Amino acid sequence: TGSWEGDVYSLDAKTGCIRWSMEAEAGVRGALTIGRDKAGRATAYFGDLAANLYAVDAESGKQLWKVKLDDHYLARITGSPTLHGGRLYVPVAAREESQVSDPGYVCCKFRGSVVALDAETGRRIWKTYAIDQIAQPTQKNRQGTQLWGPSGAAIWTTPTIDEIGRAHV
Repeated sequence: TGSWEGDVYSLDAKTGCIRWSMEAEAGVRGALTIGRDKAGRATAYFGDLAANLYAVDAESGKQLWKVKLDDHYLARITGSPTLHGGRLYVPVAAREESQVSDPGYVCCKFRGSVVALDAETGRRIWKTYAIDQIAQPTQKNRQGTQLWGPSGAAIWTTPTIDEIGRAHV
């Protein structure tokens, strides 16, 4: 299980005692996804509120890899990754909507996405955006702050997989 502070814990199912813990770069909001690698090792996959995805040995807590999925400074992973056919499908969101009440905030440039990664290595296979266009300057607000668009469409929840292996949100 993860915590808002970024601590991740493995608990013994019988006793509830902590088996191991590790510290992620930022808070962990989504559930961990557990899968087995080609050697049969149980691996835990999870994202954090700094848009990093982790693979951790589920028995020892040793970090196997970590990848940053988006460079936007407000990007985050709030949904759990979906594991299917050796790939992880990861939703990427941001908290730009929490900043729009600030008239000095240059709003908004983030585009939600789903990223597919190789579960063994963390290598990015593809990234698709919920909004195809890159945000461009649109107008200025009353305070003179440049506004941008189109933007938004953060992917907050866990993707599902159809029977032919395409990610859906």
